[in-house]
Amino acid sequence: MKKKNMKKISAALLAGALLMPAALPYSADAATNIKIYVDGVELVTRQAPVIQSNTTLVPLRGIFEELNARVVWNQKTQTITAYKGSNTVMLKIGSKAATVNGQSVTLDVPARAIKGNTVVPLRFIGESLGQDVRWNAASKSVQITTTKDLQAPSSVTARSLGQYGDGRDIQVNFAKSADESYVDHYRVYAVKSGSASAFNASKAWNSSYTTALPTGSNQSISLGAQAKDSDGQALVSGQSYQIFVLAVGNRYATGETVLSSPSAAVTLSGTSAGSVTATAVKATDTADYGDGRDLTVSFAKAQDESRVSGYKVFVVKTRDAASFNLNAANGVNAQNSTTVAKGSAAPSVTLNAQSRDTAGDLIQNGVPYTVFVLATSTSNVASNNTLSAPSSSVTLATAGSDVSATAVSASDVSDYGDGRDLRVNFNRATNESLVSQYRVMVVKDSKSSSFNVNTANGVSSANYTTINKTGSNIAQSLTNGARDTDGDAIRNGVPYRVYVLTIGSGTSSSTNVLSNASQAITLSGNYSVGAASTPSLSDAGDNGDGRDLLVTFGRAADESSLSQYRILVVKSGSAGSFNLSSAINVPFANYTAVSKTGANQSQFLSASTRDVNGEPIRSGVSYRVFVLSVGSTSSSNNNSNYALSGVSNAVSLSSNSGVSGASNVAATVSGARGNASDIEATFTRSSNEENVSEYRLLAVPSDRSGSYSLADANATSNYVTVSKAGTGQIRQSFDANSRDVFGNAITTGGKYRIYVLTVSGSGSNSLSNGSAEISLSEAAVQPVASVGVTANGPTVTVNFAPPANASGISGYRVLLVRTSDVPNFTASVANNASEAYSKSSNGSTSFSLNSGDTDIYGNALQANTQYRAYVLSLSNGQQATANALSPASNDFTLNN
Repeated sequence: MKKKNMKKISAALLAGALLMPAALPYSADAATNIKIYVDGVELVTRQAPVIQSNTTLVPLRGIFEELNARVVWNQKTQTITAYKGSNTVMLKIGSKAATVNGQSVTLDVPARAIKGNTVVPLRFIGESLGQDVRWNAASKSVQITTTKDLQAPSSVTARSLGQYGDGRDIQVNFAKSADESYVDHYRVYAVKSGSASAFNASKAWNSSYTTALPTGSNQSISLGAQAKDSDGQALVSGQSYQIFVLAVGNRYATGETVLSSPSAAVTLSGTSAGSVTATAVKATDTADYGDGRDLTVSFAKAQDESRVSGYKVFVVKTRDAASFNLNAANGVNAQNSTTVAKGSAAPSVTLNAQSRDTAGDLIQNGVPYTVFVLATSTSNVASNNTLSAPSSSVTLATAGSDVSATAVSASDVSDYGDGRDLRVNFNRATNESLVSQYRVMVVKDSKSSSFNVNTANGVSSANYTTINKTGSNIAQSLTNGARDTDGDAIRNGVPYRVYVLTIGSGTSSSTNVLSNASQAITLSGNYSVGAASTPSLSDAGDNGDGRDLLVTFGRAADESSLSQYRILVVKSGSAGSFNLSSAINVPFANYTAVSKTGANQSQFLSASTRDVNGEPIRSGVSYRVFVLSVGSTSSSNNNSNYALSGVSNAVSLSSNSGVSGASNVAATVSGARGNASDIEATFTRSSNEENVSEYRLLAVPSDRSGSYSLADANATSNYVTVSKAGTGQIRQSFDANSRDVFGNAITTGGKYRIYVLTVSGSGSNSLSNGSAEISLSEAAVQPVASVGVTANGPTVTVNFAPPANASGISGYRVLLVRTSDVPNFTASVANNASEAYSKSSNGSTSFSLNSGDTDIYGNALQANTQYRAYVLSLSNGQQATANALSPASNDFTLNN
């Protein structure tokens, strides 16, 4: 564990600011020395006026902000408003009246504006924000005791999706900390159930985890395929885990970390679950009996049915589908499911009149259902069964209709850079007498796999488009104000899928039905100005300004009509309303211009960087980043000349324990061995190595470097370790067996960028910018220019002259090919030919054939058959790594 943080009000902030002018409209005692303590730490001693013998006046903004409150000034009304967690404080210059969370309070003396600073009684500052403030007349000191602001996440739950057999199956939900302004990030831990009772915040700090950033809302995340448990071991099937969530405080938090209570135990299903899982489950209303006979279920069989004994079909009320998992499926009574035998190429079953849903109710019209298929294991162990993903919701209705919009599709029809570009088409419900309206929902493709009818029912009215039924199929473009289901403006460069939620004519949301998703669609400019991919933002420095922000993003797919990118830093609170028009109008002093390079980008900002409002980048403020693509045409007012990326994750700068990262990273290919040992990296060490334990060289494939982040670098186990040097420049080669950060071999033809991770002893690491792109090349030796053949009776001699440059050649190999086989003979065949079917020599350039020789396919040489001879120059694997094949000789025939 790190040492516990203490609240601090900087001495620089208070120096002189506590002093009040002598001329005030009310009497004041002579100035006296006042000591200010926060959490027992003396911060400053200054002269300050004491009004009416017990009131000390201090600047409101400075101390509010140091106590992690956000302050807003209204010049017109002369009113100042401060926000801290759930507290809202309002007061007006010249007035003794103030409100705290809507309740009136009275100040000891009025708030005053002195040289641009609003000064108020110190006691009011502390008490209005829930801090304990006490005046000690004897010692003439003010004691401020802060509350423990950082609170633990709560309501942690976990479920197994039963699809992959790894961490992707574990879906974690938790309620955020009560006040996220004190949260830097969350850490999600999967702890073996046997170790859960002893797991605590101290152990969590040194355990493996998955990071989740604050979003302002309760969270639902799935762990990754590479997720590990708290012991650093891969998540495996059959093992029971409990989930904990740790809130890690930022610099304002009194407590550094707070650990949640554990979830209930969750167990992954059988190994290689994907190969023994039913997929593509579809439920269709195919008749009109008003019971289970109307419902036909089809699905794709498991890839490996040797481990499957059969299948069970479960019909679940859609309202309960979100909580239906493998454990629930294994516990369903046999009479509430339908059995399907394995062996069919395309399994399908129509239920019967007595079929029931998983709650035991008869299947009937008007109830939305979702269908799951359980593949039962031949092991007869319930935990080895696998559960499919859910079908789309279906509601049985008369006239064969499932009361759902169908055939949903989306197309890019214009070039505004917003919702007007997106046209949605769908077929109306067959029976619209049970429909009141349709809702078009645009969902980011990355979130579409988990989007269901329950999610759709919960979407805010501002984040979908309502379409009234017309009696006809629908084709409609959205508006410029249309937003996706997350509330983000629809924009170029973001992959979406579109759903249509059919709203039933009743008052209950249980009658709503969600369509299947459209195809994925990404809006783009028809003027060839493409959007950069959604950027990633990380705090990778410790300077307290723009130099700490590392922005990575993928280049536009087509940069031919693009002149530059602009990195735009936006306060998180304003990011929701930031759009293409906003981006175009940002002054040049308030963005960072980046030239196109033909590759993905990774860029540290500068110390002078400002946000789009012109304010310097500073610690403690939450930021998000957009990237604006700027076209090369001259019309600055034409929106088609621009394209805006999606918005990055939110980042608040905080201390990284004084670790400044490596810089000036460069990489060269210094050999031709065709492996990682050809790569040599150079970089400038950290300016202060006091907190540095080591450096790590990371090889990142170029096509994935645009989104590579500090979190990725911290998580990888594939790197080259470099000891800190104590000198300015460090030079280090990779090992022949070194791998890229994803564990893949570094090979010829691959393109890479090299990064340096500066590792801190405290765990607060720093990631450098990437090097320029490098690519390993395969050096080939020179081929023999010509091959001669001399036949003298039964003797045939093959001779040749070595190439002028024989560098890298270890020897030669003579290969005989029947003339009829020459059309199929290639350099690849030559390289793979058996040495037993050729003649090799380290130095000789003349070879005589005898009766025991064969052609390159191992066939005995035959008289009266035409052949051609080739010579293969063999590489030595050091100066060169590829062989070279000569041209063929003339045809020759063996006489005997």
